[in-house]
Amino acid sequence: MLASAAVGTVEYRSMTEPIRCTNPYIDNFVEGRAIGVDVRSKKVQVQLTSLSTVTGAFKGLASDAPCRLDPEPVLTSVVYDDDGSVRRDKRMGAGDVIELNYDHLLVTVGTASRSSIVPGAKEHCFNLKTSQDSKRLRTAIGEALEFAARPDVQEFYYPDENSRMRAREERRRRLRIAVVGGGPTGVELSGELCDFFAQVCRSPDGAYQRLREDVEVILVHGGSELLPSMDRELRGRALSALEDQGVKVCLNTRLKEVGQDYVAIGEKGSDEVQTIPLAITIWAAGNAPVPFVKELLSQLPPCAAGSGGRINVDRWCRPPAHSADAFGSVLVMGDAACFESQSKYEDSPSALPQTAQVAGQQGSFVARMLNRGYDMQTTPPGLPELSADQAFSVLRLWLVFRGLEEAPGFNFLSLGLLAYVGQEEALNQVMVGDVPLFNYSGKIAFVLWRSVYLAKQASSRNQALIAFDWLRTEAFGRDITRL
Repeated sequence: MLASAAVGTVEYRSMTEPIRCTNPYIDNFVEGRAIGVDVRSKKVQVQLTSLSTVTGAFKGLASDAPCRLDPEPVLTSVVYDDDGSVRRDKRMGAGDVIELNYDHLLVTVGTASRSSIVPGAKEHCFNLKTSQDSKRLRTAIGEALEFAARPDVQEFYYPDENSRMRAREERRRRLRIAVVGGGPTGVELSGELCDFFAQVCRSPDGAYQRLREDVEVILVHGGSELLPSMDRELRGRALSALEDQGVKVCLNTRLKEVGQDYVAIGEKGSDEVQTIPLAITIWAAGNAPVPFVKELLSQLPPCAAGSGGRINVDRWCRPPAHSADAFGSVLVMGDAACFESQSKYEDSPSALPQTAQVAGQQGSFVARMLNRGYDMQTTPPGLPELSADQAFSVLRLWLVFRGLEEAPGFNFLSLGLLAYVGQEEALNQVMVGDVPLFNYSGKIAFVLWRSVYLAKQASSRNQALIAFDWLRTEAFGRDITRL
C-alpha cells in the first residue's frame, strides 16, 4: 500500500505496526541493521539504529549520529571492493555494533532498488520500497504542486508572449512526473497519482484547480506490455485504463539517463534519445540484493549464488553450507531466496516470483518447522530422537499420528494477482495453484482488491485505521498538508 500512502489515500502510520506490539511473545527485540555474519561460529553482527531526539537528551555516540529518518542509507562497517568481495574497515560505521549468537538465523531482508544500472537514477530517482520512501515522495509531490503555483510561472506575470510561453512550459515541467517500470508497483502508483491529481485539481473545489491542464504522468516500461505476469486480457485492460486517465505510457522504452530535472529515454533497438524535462522521477523497475545478502554469500559455497544476486535454497529454505554443522542453521525466505519450482504447465523449473505472497507462505512454513522442533541439519528435516520422557509430548504424538515425522518440502500455492489502475478500478487474476478460476476488472475487482489488502494487515488496529482513511478520503479528499 506504499503507492496509496505516497498520495495520501492512506496514512503511512495506518499501515505500520511496531514489532513489539505485533508479537508480544518476542523476548528480546533489537532494533538495528545486520551488517555481518559468521556462519561457522553462528554469530551475526548488528549495527544498532542511531537514535536522536529534538532535545539531544541522549548522550554518547547516538547523540552525534544522523537522524534515523534521514533518507540516505546508514553507513555500515562492511565495505565492498571493486570485484564485489567483502572487506572490513573498523573506521566505517555509525552507531554501536554488537554481536549476537544464534541457533537459527532467519534471513528475510528483502531487496533494494536496482537504480544504479542507469546513470543518475540512484542520485535523482525516488524509490518506493519503505514507508519512509512513500513519505518522501508525498512531500515531493506536494512541493511540486506548490512550486508550479508560484507567480513566476504564471502567464499574467509577464508582458510579452515569448516570456509567457516559457513560463507555461516551466510550469508544466514542474508538474511532469515519470514512473519507471510497468510492473504492479509502477501501474498502481500511476493510477494513484491520477486519482490524486484528479481530486486536487478538479473544479470548482480543487486546491490546485488552475493546474489541471498542466499535470502529466509518464510511465516508462521496457517491455511490450504492462503487468507481464498477468493474463493478456488484463494487460490490455491495464494499458487502456491508464491511457484513459491521461497517462502517457511508453512501451519498449529504455531509460538512458536521469538528471535532476530531466530523463533521457530511447526506444529499444534505436539509438535515438529523447530528453524530457520534468520534476520527479520514481524508480519502480527492478530489484537488487541488499548488502547483507552479499555478506552472507561470501560465507557460503559458490553454488549458493542464485539468479539476480539471490541465495539458492532447497525445499526447506536452507542454503548450502561449507560444513555439516553450519548446514540448516541459516534459513532464507522471501525476496532474498531463490527457490526453483516447476508447474505441470512449464517445461523447465523457474525461480518463484519476488512477491509478498511467496514471502508470507515461506514465513509460515519455516515457523511451523521450527515450532515443531524438526532437526534442520537432516534431509529431510525430521523429529529428533528424544528420551522416553520427552518422546510422549502431545505435539510429537500429534505429528506422528499425522505422518509428519519428517517435514514436507515447501510448495508455493499461488492465489492470483491483484493490481489497482485508478478511478476505483482494479485487475484481479484469481487462481488456486496452477488452476485459473476467473479474471475480473473494474469496480467489482476494486472491492476485492481492497478487501484482500485490508485482510492482510498486521492487526485489527491497522484494519480499522485503513478503513477510516478510505472513508475519510471519500468524504473529505486527500490531505495535502505539508509538515
